[in-house]
Amino acid sequence: MKKILVVGASGFVGKNLAQQLLADGYTVRCLARNPSKVQDLATAGCEIVQGDISDIASIQNAVKYVDAVYISINTLSAQPANKTAKNFMDIELNGLQNIVTACQTHSISRVIFVTFIGAAPDASNELARDRWKAEQLLLKSGLDVTVMRPGMIVGVGGQGYNSVVANAKRRLAFILGSGKQRFHCIAVTDLAYYLVGVLNEPRAFGQCYDVGGDELLTITEMIDIVAEALGRNHPRKFHIPLLMLKAISSPIERLMKLPKGAMKAIVDGMRTELIGDSAPIRKILPRPLLSFRQASEKVLL
Repeated sequence: MKKILVVGASGFVGKNLAQQLLADGYTVRCLARNPSKVQDLATAGCEIVQGDISDIASIQNAVKYVDAVYISINTLSAQPANKTAKNFMDIELNGLQNIVTACQTHSISRVIFVTFIGAAPDASNELARDRWKAEQLLLKSGLDVTVMRPGMIVGVGGQGYNSVVANAKRRLAFILGSGKQRFHCIAVTDLAYYLVGVLNEPRAFGQCYDVGGDELLTITEMIDIVAEALGRNHPRKFHIPLLMLKAISSPIERLMKLPKGAMKAIVDGMRTELIGDSAPIRKILPRPLLSFRQASEKVLL
């Protein structure tokens, strides 16, 4: 495979993935609603096409003459106005169906989709159940699909990790919920290695892989490790009750221009631990992974 389309290249994972694909010698095309946000990728050598997953015409144009498609999208973020979508998940499912249709039209079979650890039909929160539905839409499409499920992604630019770093720099850290939720973590460079590594691997077709290191860390522990890496004292912790956030989720969505239901899904997700089994992917791609501390020191120092 030579020419690869990255859907979601303006996001944290998509941008790092595009850079890794370039480094490995692939020709990379990036789909972006706002090309100015991926100007650095254009400078690095990526082809940029303007479009959006909700616009079938732009998706059809983006997939022409490519050999594979990566999808790393976040429909919990602000989206273009969509009068037909009931909530953020409608936007995602409709967009994924547009990608499937375009791939089928242009005889593209290879698709790799990034979700998160914990997506399951019987998950305790709606976001994880909905992400499982998204995975199933692709897995049942007849295409050669691989689903990659990372836990907490360590790297400057990731929303979760940025919050950890910001709290580590304060004397008083503000933690949503109890702070006891545990995560498998993975450096963004290790995630990019896995994503590129499964591209031409037939054993990965039709499979879902949890990806993460051996550690299980809470947000509280992550904040303290980052504080130590920065040479700072552990901050004091102030916990914000999730029930309070849930009660004001609708006003927050309007203020931040988030899709309907996004804030409730985010809050519910804070109750779920991101614990997976990374043994299957390591049998195919056995590279040693950075620990949370090693990854933090690499990106912060």
